[in-house]
Amino acid sequence: MKFATYGRKSVYSDRSDSVDNQERMCLEYAQLRFPGCIESFESYSDEGLSGADTNRPGLKRLLADVECGLIDALIVYQLDRLSRDVKDFANIYSKLEEKGVMFISLKESINTNTPIGKAMMFITATFAQMERETIAARITDNLSGLARKGFWTGGKAPQGYSLERIEIGGKKHVTLAIDPAAAERCTWIFDVFLDKNYTIGHMQTEFRKQGIRTDKDCFFSASQIYQLLTMPYCVEASAEVYDYFLKKGCQIDPNSPREKWDGTHGVMVYGRTEQKNKRIIRQPPEKWIVCIGHHKPFIPSERWLAAQERFQQNTFNKTMKYDVPLLKGVVRCKCGCLMAVARKKLKSGIRSHYCCRKRNQQGIDACDMPYVKCAVLDKMALDIFEKIGSDPHAILEYVGNAKPQDNDGILRGLESQASRFRTKIERLSEALADAGSSTAARYIITQIEKEDLNLEAVKREIEVVKTTIRKDQNTIKTAEEKSVEIARLMQGLDGFSDIERNEIVREIVTECKWDGEILFLRL
Repeated sequence: MKFATYGRKSVYSDRSDSVDNQERMCLEYAQLRFPGCIESFESYSDEGLSGADTNRPGLKRLLADVECGLIDALIVYQLDRLSRDVKDFANIYSKLEEKGVMFISLKESINTNTPIGKAMMFITATFAQMERETIAARITDNLSGLARKGFWTGGKAPQGYSLERIEIGGKKHVTLAIDPAAAERCTWIFDVFLDKNYTIGHMQTEFRKQGIRTDKDCFFSASQIYQLLTMPYCVEASAEVYDYFLKKGCQIDPNSPREKWDGTHGVMVYGRTEQKNKRIIRQPPEKWIVCIGHHKPFIPSERWLAAQERFQQNTFNKTMKYDVPLLKGVVRCKCGCLMAVARKKLKSGIRSHYCCRKRNQQGIDACDMPYVKCAVLDKMALDIFEKIGSDPHAILEYVGNAKPQDNDGILRGLESQASRFRTKIERLSEALADAGSSTAARYIITQIEKEDLNLEAVKREIEVVKTTIRKDQNTIKTAEEKSVEIARLMQGLDGFSDIERNEIVREIVTECKWDGEILFLRL
């Protein structure tokens, strides 16, 4: 049987449930319960990743190998190492069941070979999810409580501030302290934005021309400038600012009534963003908790409110004015940066180009990729899709590792070696029987042991090559399925709108890079 184990730990630890110990205990269990049946034992693990997130490299490799039929039994130390979400666990287990993979969890003594084992498995998964949600809710409530009292709840300090530890009532807390140099810099940026009536894009360009950089010695991006100009912590907590947040629909803490907003302290806002699957998502104002902070402000309320008013005036209609190019949001520059779409009005109409964002923001020294017409790259991509549609085998050029080496020949060579070692062992065994108790017997035994070690080594190589062959076969099968789907989409591509065509390409293309001469695609 081919065994596998999966270990996970959210934060590195040397305690008994570390990833290494999980692997060791699973191996010992397999050796104890399945003696002589272990054909191979593969380990998969993820360190420092939450069980609520299924986008884990180790887990993805495990499921890919399950899909290829490379695993007969999966052993985990504890059920929640695999997943702490009932829905995700059910999806993972359905893939195991579909491929006939035995599932064993040591700590809960779960073996899915029995009906009661399956029932206990899902009950345990439910409790694991409940535990995770309870812990998350407790942490959220605690941070919310600290925020309502005006303390800093975690993360690096916002622009213009540093973190300061204080003690109140015998309890240690963290608040914000003004960093004079950084605060002066932020104030200057506010002044540039308001007094010179610049747009964010104009500021980004001017800062690059003047060599103005961030604290990390990088050029300012438009998003960084916007984030600085909209951060609420630096503004005076005045009655006018109270009215601003109230109008936005924010939750203003009852312990911070309007009469207390006298401008002597800064504003504390909790819940502006939320992290989901390692992505920072901006929350709607209705979920913000706003109160008076313990820290001091450095931006007058009228200046901060004037900046926010400018952003309100600059809102625009996001409805697409022009056609969406086929590779928008898909193609990357040779430097790895996602290419943007630039348009220029001509007498003959609108001309669209793909351009490197890095070059636009940091100049030609950062990236020398010139503009390229959208129609040129889109035509290259369409030619590839048409090629695949007319010749399904052509897709093997665009699927990772789809051109395997001659593993069948390697396998035949290894099996031939194994056959020779077996023949030698048989002959030596016959010679040993004839030698009886003579002095030659010891030499023959040593040779048998040597040949046996060689045979075991070759058998391990044979299993590795067989595994590779099965993976290659699965890759080719998947590629053929993709080619059928691409051919189907290509036949009706003209019937889709430009937005729909772009969405289709986003779905089927996993990698797309333009190096100035060749368009590289990975499907």
